[in-house]
Amino acid sequence: MHIPGLALGCALALTTGIGAAWAQAPQPPARGVEFYRTACAQCHGDDGKGGGQVARLLNTRPSDLTTLARRNNGAFPFVRVGQIIDGREDIALHGGREMPFWGQMFGFEAGDRFGNRMREVYVQGRVYELVLYLNSIQQ
Repeated sequence: MHIPGLALGCALALTTGIGAAWAQAPQPPARGVEFYRTACAQCHGDDGKGGGQVARLLNTRPSDLTTLARRNNGAFPFVRVGQIIDGREDIALHGGREMPFWGQMFGFEAGDRFGNRMREVYVQGRVYELVLYLNSIQQ
């Protein structure tokens, strides 16, 4: 994933009403909440603190996702969180990762319904929905 791709996804989300709904209400997009509960909570926990049911089986304890802003001098790191979730351009110097590459999974989810360009927009939109949810659980 690259920054222009994330920006494009964000812009499309804003024009489709997701961003407008987010600005008017404290609730993140329902699909972001739903995806977190079905795919992320197993490792990161229902509360996002890293104590999910699978966490004890992993080599590295999952991050406490409720403190991302605090660990970034009070600013939620939207772009970096999106890059981590997407995972397709993970930084090799950081070593391997146990977390799935959700960008790749979202691409499979999109299937052949879209051309390559629109499939990428779909992937970025799904990542953005999840990033908005994570921003909403910051302490």
